[in-house]
Amino acid sequence: MKFIAALISACFILAAEAQHDQRMVKRHGRRGPSATYGPPTATLSSTPTLVATPTSTPTSGNKTGDSLSVANGVKRGLSFNDASLTDGFNSGEVSWVYNWASSYSGTIPENVMYFPMLWGGADSYTSVWFDNANAAIANGAEILLGMNEPDLSSQSNISPQDAATLWKTYMEPYAGKATLISPAVTNGGAPMGLAWLQQFFDACTDCTVDACAIHIYDSATNVAYYQSYISGAVSTCGKPVFVTEFGATGSEEQQQQFLAEMVPWLDSQPGIQGYAWFMDTVGNLVNSDGSLTSLGSTYIAN
Repeated sequence: MKFIAALISACFILAAEAQHDQRMVKRHGRRGPSATYGPPTATLSSTPTLVATPTSTPTSGNKTGDSLSVANGVKRGLSFNDASLTDGFNSGEVSWVYNWASSYSGTIPENVMYFPMLWGGADSYTSVWFDNANAAIANGAEILLGMNEPDLSSQSNISPQDAATLWKTYMEPYAGKATLISPAVTNGGAPMGLAWLQQFFDACTDCTVDACAIHIYDSATNVAYYQSYISGAVSTCGKPVFVTEFGATGSEEQQQQFLAEMVPWLDSQPGIQGYAWFMDTVGNLVNSDGSLTSLGSTYIAN
């Protein structure tokens, strides 16, 4: 029976990864959704929250999770590969942007904050991290993002234990200098998703993590699932949460209706500090001339 249960579990994991892998390749190996995750089946430990205990208390004036806030009270952000495609937005509509990297070329809207990301553990990411993170902070960045989907083999693909080691080496030096956001996990079932994040915190008990990052994809008609999963992640994490990727499959009309419901809900949730629709590309949020699509207009309308 144990063998059968293990076999079934392995098949589920492979199926989840296969679905998530049906995406078009973006810069730095980023992939965009064309398939969905089902509700995760992860069973977390009896610990009520995912908590990493700081080794020291940041001094007054430093950036911490307790004082975490977004510019102008706007939680909405943008994920991009091409910075020029952010030109159609302003700081009253979005307050932050990121590009799955630790630097960018071009310009972003004035008074909009750029969040650098340590995408993974390869030398191509770690070798430039300190220079880029320092430069971003010097330019006003207050938030640093952890690894991208380490629970997924086609993304940064890092074990919770190795991620903890990376965190201590590359993220922990910025404790008290910037708000540190956890590795961003998928909404896949155990050992992916929140189960992976639980193991990360178990391995990183002496790490400073000010907020959690999650990704979620499903059907545009399944708003209740999104709200339930995100609420559960906020409760489980016990810290502010950034939904750094969310997307929904469906027709254009269904996606517009989805955003019309989800954006006001996300804005109303005190545990959600930021969110970014996947993603700011031509044909999604913007047209080829830089103007907003109907979906882009819906995204910023609420």
